[in-house]
Amino acid sequence: MRKQAISYLARVGFQKIVGFLLYLVGAGFTLTYAGVVYFVYLFLTTITISWILFKANKETLAERGKTDTDSPIWDKVLLFAFWILNYFAVYLLAGISENSEHLNFAYCLGIVLTLFAAWFSTKATLENTFLESTARIQSDRNQKVCTTGPYRIVRHPAYSGLIVNSIGLSLIFPYVSVWICMAITAVIIVIRTVLEDSMLIAGLDGYSEYTTQTKYRLIPFIW
Repeated sequence: MRKQAISYLARVGFQKIVGFLLYLVGAGFTLTYAGVVYFVYLFLTTITISWILFKANKETLAERGKTDTDSPIWDKVLLFAFWILNYFAVYLLAGISENSEHLNFAYCLGIVLTLFAAWFSTKATLENTFLESTARIQSDRNQKVCTTGPYRIVRHPAYSGLIVNSIGLSLIFPYVSVWICMAITAVIIVIRTVLEDSMLIAGLDGYSEYTTQTKYRLIPFIW
């Protein structure tokens, strides 16, 4: 289990490195202060969260590292599209568009939002040992409904974190191409939430009752 968890975290780190390299390529291998601050912050946050999750639950990380699962085809398609846009395309587009310094209030707000998103998603991962990367009914793991922590606020807190992260990135890199990329990413997350929620209602014991206690999927008091 330890080996699989380390392998998953190594892949996460590799994704961040590739994202940074794509940003450099797009920017013609020139760096703004805004770019330096963001990527230093990104790498430090990734290392910190990885260490916290590794110490807390290696099994969850090992399960999140599995790619060959029995998740439905819609999940595989949406997850692949999200993976490309959120971890690679956004940084290439940001680099291509980067042409001036923008260490302003909006930038700082973006950093705060992405930090909150990381914290909220990490809390969800720590709370729910069944939070895999793919969407499926985990009958092989005797899956139970998680109703504690951030799951008392929304039914899909990890996805809520991704939505907030998309907004934050749009402020950190204030370019139309990044906004479009993050808007598409957010739409993918919403679609995946709807489909996964329906799947869990139909197939996971106790989930239907849980929806009457925690009424909102992603955004408290809205949806």
